[in-house]
Amino acid sequence: MTGPSSLTDRVVLITGGSRGIGAAIARAAAAAGANVAIGFREQTEAAGGVVEAVEAMGRSAGAFQANISVPNQVRRMVAEVEDTFGKIDGLVNNAGIMPSSPALEVSDEEWDQVLRTDLFGPFFCSRAVLPGMVKRGKGSIVMISSRLGQIGWPELAHYSAAKAGLLGLTKSLAREFGPQGVRVNAVAPGFTVTDMTRHIADSEPGRLRLAELPSRRFGEPEDIAASVLFLLSDAAELYHGQTLNPNGGGFMQ
Repeated sequence: MTGPSSLTDRVVLITGGSRGIGAAIARAAAAAGANVAIGFREQTEAAGGVVEAVEAMGRSAGAFQANISVPNQVRRMVAEVEDTFGKIDGLVNNAGIMPSSPALEVSDEEWDQVLRTDLFGPFFCSRAVLPGMVKRGKGSIVMISSRLGQIGWPELAHYSAAKAGLLGLTKSLAREFGPQGVRVNAVAPGFTVTDMTRHIADSEPGRLRLAELPSRRFGEPEDIAASVLFLLSDAAELYHGQTLNPNGGGFMQ
């Protein structure tokens, strides 16, 4: 594949790449010509399945285990990816968790876990790949935020706060590293149907939420992957500190 949307021979690291949106991004990147590093925490078998799918498309792939909330594990993961592939051209900060608790019942431990995974983790990963990108004078980092980081949501104060924080992190890194050739942007999906969320989509609250969307449909992982793929590619050269919103009209800027 050639052209401004091509990722031919680039190396893309996707955290949380073993399933759902992350797996869809991995497949889309491979279809665009990229070699893919799958970051995962626990889903060893699922990560291996994504690696096999990428390799079946004629691209190189590998699975790399790390808890992104632990800086030393992030540094090790990034070093292993760079040793394996020689470089990292694109980073997709997709890994995250979303426990639900009323704000007054969120434990200190749960608050810390969500913020460390959903906000600190993307910073740790970005910090680890940036030196190599700056040295080469080129790179793209994509943060996976959320519509809930833009509008807030009951019983998801920690998740909403972390995802909102990602948008500020995106803009700060974009201003600091854009002049050195590294683009940093975000994607803020609306409700997306995956194996983990399908039961919500099929519920009465889900049907009510669907009726409010101008699109009259929820997003699919492939919809999110398309936005990420664009931001990773040279077609997005003028995009710095921007947020794409594949949300079906659930939030309009």
